[in-house]
Amino acid sequence: MKRSTLITVVLISYTLFCCVSYTYANLFFNTTDLTLLVNDSSTITLTLTDPIPENTTLFLTTKHKDILTANVSQIEVPNSTNYKKWQVKLLGHDVGHDILKVDSLPPLKETGETFVRVTVQHSNELALISEIVGWIYFVAWSISFYPQMYENWVRKSVVGLNFDFTVLNVLGFVLYSMFNIGLWMPEIEKEYFDRNPRGLNPVQLNDIFFSIHAVVATVITVIQCYIYERADQHVSWTAKLIMIFYGLILTVLLVFVNLNKIMWLDFLYYCSYIKLSITLIKYIPQGVMNYKRKSTIGWSIGNIFLDFTGGILSILQMIINAYNYNDWASVFGDPTKFGLGLLSIIFDIIFFLQHYVFYGSKSSNIYDLKGCT
Repeated sequence: MKRSTLITVVLISYTLFCCVSYTYANLFFNTTDLTLLVNDSSTITLTLTDPIPENTTLFLTTKHKDILTANVSQIEVPNSTNYKKWQVKLLGHDVGHDILKVDSLPPLKETGETFVRVTVQHSNELALISEIVGWIYFVAWSISFYPQMYENWVRKSVVGLNFDFTVLNVLGFVLYSMFNIGLWMPEIEKEYFDRNPRGLNPVQLNDIFFSIHAVVATVITVIQCYIYERADQHVSWTAKLIMIFYGLILTVLLVFVNLNKIMWLDFLYYCSYIKLSITLIKYIPQGVMNYKRKSTIGWSIGNIFLDFTGGILSILQMIINAYNYNDWASVFGDPTKFGLGLLSIIFDIIFFLQHYVFYGSKSSNIYDLKGCT
């Protein structure tokens, strides 16, 4: 037999062995997510619904024994088993996150999907407080667009509202909406779970509602900039160049997607990174404009109060969750989210100082001659 033929036979034999060495069986827990208190326990059910042709051993393991253990670590399954249930008691020892997973010998094809995500927390009350805080800052951020729109409507003027801020805001929320809506599309959601088979979709329905609502509100504000008195205000060349730069990046990324160099999920992540960078810079033009005018007339302080409230409560929720789940890495290990929230608060404080301390309602600039009292 020729050597090439022998190699081919060996490869085919190995492939067939790998295919038949897996036994298909429907094995699952009655839940994939569970929350426990420290020193508390809960019982879950492991179910096998299909027969298996040979004796099999199931191994139940956790990643962190100091956080979570199970009263069962090994289950012997005879080859005649058709339908079987086992009760597994989980005990939470310390706060944190862990995963109970099932492996088998010989391998069962479906055991890769047999797992439970377990969160061990200090207090149910803290979890409830965190949820309430989350809804409060969600509402605060959602309605934070309206004071500026209302002020523009009452004054019939947008003098004092920086146009660079408004156009950057629109672009940022459009990209944020693309990210949120995209991760709910079945094809892209599948890409996410292929990379994170035991993860949760990070986008919730309220995220989609907030981002779409933000796009509508910011677009209305831009329309106001065109129909109301604006003096000689306009979008600066700096902002235009920034928008062109972001547009070129997005165009290149779309080309890469169509060439199959990156996946749609990657494209959406890059959109979210651009949104984060916009959040970093969008307040700067307004702050500089207030400084040059020595006035905050036309820039709604109500918007800042709501944004400040949302930012403070957002960070408070992060700290509550970090303590309750002993997950401080979610605060300090992810400097982007925490840093952006903190930076927004710093800008809000600057605007408070400009409005109440440095400039108040005083104005001697031509920009304030229209629609200001």
